[in-house]
Amino acid sequence: MKSAYLDTNVFIASYKPDDVYHEESSAIIKALEQGEIRGQTSTLTLLEAAAVASRTIPIRKGDDEKEVRQSAVSKAILDISNLGLTFVHIPGDSSMPIDGSTIEMPAAFHQALLLASSVGLRAFDLVHLASARYSSLSHSDLSAFVTGDSDFLSKKKELTRILEMPILSPKEYVEGMGIEK
Repeated sequence: MKSAYLDTNVFIASYKPDDVYHEESSAIIKALEQGEIRGQTSTLTLLEAAAVASRTIPIRKGDDEKEVRQSAVSKAILDISNLGLTFVHIPGDSSMPIDGSTIEMPAAFHQALLLASSVGLRAFDLVHLASARYSSLSHSDLSAFVTGDSDFLSKKKELTRILEMPILSPKEYVEGMGIEK
């Protein structure tokens, strides 16, 4: 069974009924839960999901704000971690020589920086792209990069060439895999 790299917005969309990809993202999550498909994502997804949960959870008058946020963050992390995903982590640190000095940084950031000038994506998107590329080069079972991000989707041709796999919207992935909604 091939695996797909899932961008954070697939997980977020499954919780947001007003998201354009809510139905398809929910179907992807259900298929992951039932073991019908396999998924990979960056460890960054946990941070992004926690940040979204923390900032979007409604705080009612009389609630302990810290407790409500902690509960929302814990639930978001637990929900994602229970999906049987492979979390992609580019190991190690890298040295980057810049103007006579050397900057040490996590290898994921270094790989993202190398991609920055060629694709024009936001910082977290570059980390996802670097993670998917690393995973694709390290393991041959990745078949698609699934995202609802309009920046990725508008650059499909270029990003498909870089990743050597198709960039698909959740709708395209669900239809292509025959996943029931």
